[in-house]
Amino acid sequence: MGVDIGTSGIKLVEVGLRKGRPALLTYGYTEKASNQRSVSPFEDTKRTGEILAKLVKDSGATSREVMSALPLTAVFSAIIAVPTNKKDKEFKTFVDSQVAKLTPIPLSDMITYTTMIDGEKDAKQTEDKKTKYGRVLVTGAARAQVQKYVEIFQTAKLDLKAVDTEGFALIRSLIGKDNKGTVLLLDIGSGRSTLTIVEKGIPMLTRSVNIGGDLVTKRVQEQLGVSEEEAERLKLDFASFSGDSSLPGGLPPILEGLMQPLVHEIRYAIQLYDNMELTDRFQIEKIVLTGGSSLLPRVPKYLAEVLNMNVYPGDPWERLAYPQEMRPVLDEIGPKMAVAIGLALRELDQS
Repeated sequence: MGVDIGTSGIKLVEVGLRKGRPALLTYGYTEKASNQRSVSPFEDTKRTGEILAKLVKDSGATSREVMSALPLTAVFSAIIAVPTNKKDKEFKTFVDSQVAKLTPIPLSDMITYTTMIDGEKDAKQTEDKKTKYGRVLVTGAARAQVQKYVEIFQTAKLDLKAVDTEGFALIRSLIGKDNKGTVLLLDIGSGRSTLTIVEKGIPMLTRSVNIGGDLVTKRVQEQLGVSEEEAERLKLDFASFSGDSSLPGGLPPILEGLMQPLVHEIRYAIQLYDNMELTDRFQIEKIVLTGGSSLLPRVPKYLAEVLNMNVYPGDPWERLAYPQEMRPVLDEIGPKMAVAIGLALRELDQS
């Protein structure tokens, strides 16, 4: 199972192999009520574990082996150049020494994971041609935060196999491991949006900003004088908003307040990527959208026109077999389930 725990609810996807292909077995999710205050699920790990246990039971999931993911705000990430001639022990010591200079908390209080970006043939030769340097991606999180995940899954009586990152989960479900190009993943959530520039399957740059669909909900409330629950329903109703021919993509005016600062952040992220020393700086081929608020009307067309780039809604179900009659429902919930799907696929990818 892949389990995605967030402030807006818990998402669960169970996947198994059927005739050698990953197949959807079941799924489930919880959602906070529109009038319910957003509370971190890690404030009360026992309560969150109980909610998860009920979700597992209600969904009919039978697996007890689970993958979960840390939110971006809880993850440290850095790309480091490492001499390729170092032995395993020397390699770890060198990486740890470099990471210790960058982390906001002592390295002893963190759990870190190292991913090789370059193979031997991709390593860069120094000018004196005496040493080759390869790049590694180091991700890490505070031990205290990881312990909260352990407590949640112990309460739910589930076997937590590993804690991944949301970035890698989204890459797995929306891009796949065989894509060799450079893609910008844009995850538009309710409270935050995450931008990840992915180069050859590796998240080279990630930014998170306080821009999300909740801003649109508040604006609908203010303009139409309706309740938060009604505003939440109306914002996803295409028929409720007429497009504005003066805006790119015929964007409904009510979405301008969300999209303009988001476009600014996208341009800024691309600029940062172009200026990074330890990337190959390939041209970004396309933007792939996900997240519940990516379903807002005309968002892909607006971004495509403003940024002059190819923009596509992501399809996290593409790598899974499932009954075709479920497609309309899966299309509707797909953006919010992308992280959970990517987590469920992790063990199958490594098997």
